[in-house]
Amino acid sequence: MIPMWTVLAVAFSLLPTGIMLLVIYLARWRLDRDSRREPLTTELRRLPSDSLERRREDMLNEVQGNVIEVIAVGPAVCVAILSLHLPKDVQLTGADAFVLFIGLCVSIFVSWRGSRRMGALRQLRQGILAEKAVAQEISDVLAGNNRIIHDVQAGEFNIDHVVITPAGVFAVETKSRLKPAAGQGVEVVKVCYDGYKLEFPGWTDTDSLVQARRQADWLARHLQKATGETFAVQAVLALPGWFVKNTAPISDNMVRVINPKKSDWLFTKPQSRLDPAALQRAVFAVEKLAGVAKD
Repeated sequence: MIPMWTVLAVAFSLLPTGIMLLVIYLARWRLDRDSRREPLTTELRRLPSDSLERRREDMLNEVQGNVIEVIAVGPAVCVAILSLHLPKDVQLTGADAFVLFIGLCVSIFVSWRGSRRMGALRQLRQGILAEKAVAQEISDVLAGNNRIIHDVQAGEFNIDHVVITPAGVFAVETKSRLKPAAGQGVEVVKVCYDGYKLEFPGWTDTDSLVQARRQADWLARHLQKATGETFAVQAVLALPGWFVKNTAPISDNMVRVINPKKSDWLFTKPQSRLDPAALQRAVFAVEKLAGVAKD
């Protein structure tokens, strides 16, 4: 008979895969039953290198699938060998060797198929970087004195977007909040802001405001340290897809909460007019945080 420890070893080798598949299935089932909607109503434009990004993502998914297939070969071979011996003693036979050989061939083939895509992935990455570089240079020319810098690294956190214009410096934090199910009227997509808290339909949020303020204060301190100048950084919280109703007078020291479709004031509001030299110094300091500035 096959020793119990052998059976247990095989069982425990299969247990993590079974748990993973069960958890993924339950998570997908729960998400499919969620009636809430995505908040975005903006028609997203195609981005630079969008087609290449999609091809690269598809290829990466295929490579990940190859990895999963290779991982699954080991337990499959163990089960096959055990099934050939139950309830006999465990002794390798010609059939066992054949199963092992098939498993080895499958592993080698799938691994080879995944490795073939590495060169194509590298070429796609080079194409993506080239297209982004061209788009960045052209957008800088078109933007004039206005700059938007994405994913700014700020120590242990990041600032989603930093907008620098002659009107001032703005630290923008983006939050995606699911909307209630459709067919409930306009009020369910409205969030009220009194300067201290956000009143969503059914819940209240203050943490996002605290985060936006903390990030703006951090950026102001960093700019002062990096340039020796004082910049008044405006904290902005963007809620795509939501109608924002301000129930209190707007002041410069409060976090501004906006739907990004209504963000033209970022470029026109005279918060603290920056001269071109100060603007460039601020841009350089922030771009260094984002890893795009050249010394």
